[in-house]
Amino acid sequence: MTIQNRQRWLTSLLLPVIFASGTAVTSAQTPPDALVMWPDTIYTNAKVVTLNVHELNDDPGTIAEAIAVRGEEIAAIGSAADLAKMKGPKTQVIDLGGKMLIPGFIESHTHPFELIEAQLPQQELRLQHISMGVQVEATAEETYKKITQYAKEAGIKPGEWIRIELIPNPPKGTPTIWDIAEGWIGTPDPAKASFTREGLTKALPNNPANAGIRNNGEPAGSIRRLKTITDVEILRKPTVADATPRYDTVVADVIAHQKRALQGLTGSHAFIVFNDQGWAETEKMIPGLADMVTALRPDIQNAGPRGILGTGEKSSWEQQVLKKPYPTPVYADAVKKGFEYMARSGITAFGSRVDFPHQLSAYHYLLRRDGRLPIRHAYSYEMHRNELHSPDFVEHVYPFMGAHWSFGPKSGNRWLWNHGIGSEGAWDTPEIACLGPDMPGLPDVAEQAKKRERCGFLEPGKRTPEIIGMHNALMHGWRIAGLHGVGSHGMRQFIGYVEEAIASGLITAEEIKQMRILMAHGTMVGKEPDVIAGLKKYNIIVPMQIRRALTMEPNIIDTFYGPEGYEFLAPMKSLIDAGVRVAAETHSAGPPDLLFRHMPLFVTRSAAGRTSVPEEAVDRVVALKLFTYANAESMLAEDYIGSLEVGKFADFAIIENDYLEQPESELENNKNLITIVGGKVIYRDEAAPWKVIN
Repeated sequence: MTIQNRQRWLTSLLLPVIFASGTAVTSAQTPPDALVMWPDTIYTNAKVVTLNVHELNDDPGTIAEAIAVRGEEIAAIGSAADLAKMKGPKTQVIDLGGKMLIPGFIESHTHPFELIEAQLPQQELRLQHISMGVQVEATAEETYKKITQYAKEAGIKPGEWIRIELIPNPPKGTPTIWDIAEGWIGTPDPAKASFTREGLTKALPNNPANAGIRNNGEPAGSIRRLKTITDVEILRKPTVADATPRYDTVVADVIAHQKRALQGLTGSHAFIVFNDQGWAETEKMIPGLADMVTALRPDIQNAGPRGILGTGEKSSWEQQVLKKPYPTPVYADAVKKGFEYMARSGITAFGSRVDFPHQLSAYHYLLRRDGRLPIRHAYSYEMHRNELHSPDFVEHVYPFMGAHWSFGPKSGNRWLWNHGIGSEGAWDTPEIACLGPDMPGLPDVAEQAKKRERCGFLEPGKRTPEIIGMHNALMHGWRIAGLHGVGSHGMRQFIGYVEEAIASGLITAEEIKQMRILMAHGTMVGKEPDVIAGLKKYNIIVPMQIRRALTMEPNIIDTFYGPEGYEFLAPMKSLIDAGVRVAAETHSAGPPDLLFRHMPLFVTRSAAGRTSVPEEAVDRVVALKLFTYANAESMLAEDYIGSLEVGKFADFAIIENDYLEQPESELENNKNLITIVGGKVIYRDEAAPWKVIN
């Protein structure tokens, strides 16, 4: 039965508490018990903001006092008095103490897997190894000698695997993890690398080894033998002379990120490099590794022969070689806890890629076991990037599989649906946005400005297997969901890809429009006329990661582009006025006030002590719709979620303060109190009003 038919059926069977422009209409008589499916729960004494006016304007739609839920769906919305008449013998009535009730927040783009992994027990080892922490010296040669010395002092046996954490040393001229990862190891030019496969081989000629950033977290000077997670033998404790404070990797990450963005170098700050034995042993477990890595990392010349793995490849190595996989029930329980934690913020549905097969296995295990997930998940495949597959696999996997994305819960699964493939590669990333000819850069830094931009990945002669895989998928009918689209020229290049796909004859322009291709981040998308025309022509959705835009991009604009660069900074109002589909994202998951750290910035345009391009601010209701109905559209599920309407899923949040009436300066002073998904309470703050009325 369609939602529309269910609505008509409910209306004829129950009290027709219909909301047109805010006024409830009540029938003269309630049907007898034998005919009525009474609500399970009525939430009353609330300010119910329905957002049943879907356009991105300042109209919040019907404001009601109560909402009735039966099963997983909304049965009625209206006045407290009218809904009280619907109470059946088993209906529970909850007084919400006058708090505001809104549609559940929807996150169009986030990655919860670190959150999920934090819920897991320690993962058992597949590969026994030595874990060594080494604070680097002034040169790579001095650091090699230190590694050799440590190995000798610890009595490491020939043939034992060694994983080395390289730790920055500010007094010796290496202050950040960036300096090691991209300054010592992962330089684009092999001739400029100082810490190399050859050097590590000389330092450890009798042991398979790798060394780099975020490799094991071992403190400087400490060496341990790990037979299992719990069977650990300490081989070397730092002496007082050797002891150095444990390096603050969180601070180091921030410094590295900023320095990387400002200086414009490419790559990732989590590189590791293998020695000869380590690479040879790894190739036995992952055949063709050198060719794969070289193809996947064109920004790092000869990455395979150099024995280098970046962030994604390193993660795959750990999953496929170093550690035993978790049993599916164990990982599934962590998924459930992670999703329940996300619900603390009022998130009732989210979009995210799936990196590894075990993640998808866990989702389906939960569906088989529990019949539901705590919150709804629209996922995209990204198997072409994070697993160490051959270039041939990456190029052909999606045409071979056949396109099976779906229009949300219309597929039949109201908790989990595939809405396309993601492709979040190294191109056109935040802080290194591809602006191309649209913004040449300030005269004294123009060359550096263009060098730092990520435009080359999309050029025909430089396309990686990842980009080729994405393009082939599009031509064979796959929806793209979660593709980096940060800068104006990056968007222009992608629109060119769309037109190539149409020209191939394998897909039509109308099919592209129906897909509603979903980009990601959009921090410097700008408002160039041809780009706006292309976005509208092909019905492409542009989300904004507003906090990231307002806190990180201004430094880049000031350094490289000057005042004219602000014309490109998150132009939400201009895009809406031009008729471009837009959405919003936080790119995070977490505490009850999460959405109120992000959503109000669309209204104030103020963050990090400055206000940027205030003329691009939007109304607070528009900001709320971005994180509800517009994001439901981004995951092709607006018929079921995103607003409060009879027949839609009972997904809503109860928040602390009246978001519609708060002073603009106080909009960030709010938080979620209760999250209800499919009629079930997933999160409730201890202080939340919750009075059961008999």
